[in-house]
Amino acid sequence: MLSKRNLVTRREILKVAGTTAFAASASSLLAACAPAAEKKEVDTPLGEAPAQEAVELRLTFWGDLADMPTWNAGIDKWHQANPKTKIKWENSPWSEYWTKLQTEMAGGTSPDVVGMVSMYSQQYIRQGSLYALDDLIAKTPDIAMDDFWPAIMKAYSWKGKTYALPYDLSTMCMMYNKTMFDEAGLAYPTEWTWDEFLTAMKKLTKDTNGDGTPEQFGYVMPNFDWTLDVPLGMNNARFISEDGTKCMLDTPEAIETLQWLSDLRNMHHVAPTPGEAGDIPLFESGLAAVTWGNPETVQELTSRIGPPRKNDKFLWDVCYFPKKTQLANAMQGGSFSIGHTTKYVDRAWEFIKFYTSGPQLDEMVGKPSRGIPGRKSVAKSLINDANPVNQVFFLNAVDQPSYSVFIPAYAESISILQKYTDQVFLGQMTAAEACPKIVAELNPVLLRTASGA
Repeated sequence: MLSKRNLVTRREILKVAGTTAFAASASSLLAACAPAAEKKEVDTPLGEAPAQEAVELRLTFWGDLADMPTWNAGIDKWHQANPKTKIKWENSPWSEYWTKLQTEMAGGTSPDVVGMVSMYSQQYIRQGSLYALDDLIAKTPDIAMDDFWPAIMKAYSWKGKTYALPYDLSTMCMMYNKTMFDEAGLAYPTEWTWDEFLTAMKKLTKDTNGDGTPEQFGYVMPNFDWTLDVPLGMNNARFISEDGTKCMLDTPEAIETLQWLSDLRNMHHVAPTPGEAGDIPLFESGLAAVTWGNPETVQELTSRIGPPRKNDKFLWDVCYFPKKTQLANAMQGGSFSIGHTTKYVDRAWEFIKFYTSGPQLDEMVGKPSRGIPGRKSVAKSLINDANPVNQVFFLNAVDQPSYSVFIPAYAESISILQKYTDQVFLGQMTAAEACPKIVAELNPVLLRTASGA
């Protein structure tokens, strides 16, 4: 649920491309400013403007400038059809957005329409910051709720009620440089085993100067967050238990997976250390054969390298992450919800319905490869001649076993995870040493927040 190495953006948290460095500081900021979860629900409109009265709805979101033309095109369509309801778009960088939103929610000045993301949704739902949509859904027989992907809807539901409608979701795949594979005499991958992957990465890593430091690497190691459930799932392991109350990293399969990832860098040297990588986008520069990301990474790489099927730099495509025992995946995504203090519930609902409708998601999400559209009916718009040959793998991954769990303590959980996995991936601690420490520190957090204490 993919690189601007030193920028912490929405792109980085949903995709974690090979050269990203996920900012634990953003997670810790959110965790620090989040109040304890209050089990209150917001079901009663606080007011509503007469049908013909002109109103302005405040919509808050994150995003890069590159995203804005696409989002604004949808808002322009809305304004053409709904001149009495103006959308005031407030865009903040990802690193600022969640702190600002939490401050506003705590102060009782929530936006009318709230850009939400699945990783943080349960925190905002359980603290009473989002409006329950069920009465509105019941009054809208043509909403086709079964068209939204059931797996991602788990993130936006609590106690049988729904609090957001998704516009996209992300699964994870690898991207590989076809030209480098051709030069190395390697067949293009679709599915890899761990052993097959390592063999290929060794052939793609080159130390032409003979100084012990490769000038070309096989794989760019990401800094895992929720995406850790992809390699874990490939070994039938997981980060958090399905009920969200227990960290599962002390299983033999989980420990084995984290150590295998660390060994790619520290034993086999097929992935660069942070110092070796520096600030160079290795994959885009043709200095690494494999990276990974979500569908939005395809959009980014196309803008930086050129189209995957035809360009003067190199050709590239998509494949699955290597498996130990099975293919698996993880998912996260974005959505829109209604702030709990809005005076314009019905107007906000009409906008969200429009903005998450099939035609809008087809144009804003699927065709430009911003993500997998939140509605199944238009998901195949992601598959087109401008995207990689195997772009369909992102869609196929939705049906693979997924180990994503949506918890109110996401930010704190990732902060604890990365405190130790950073050391593992730097070779400063073994997975067998780190994993029990993660479990011991994280379990009390999961139990406390799951109970709402």
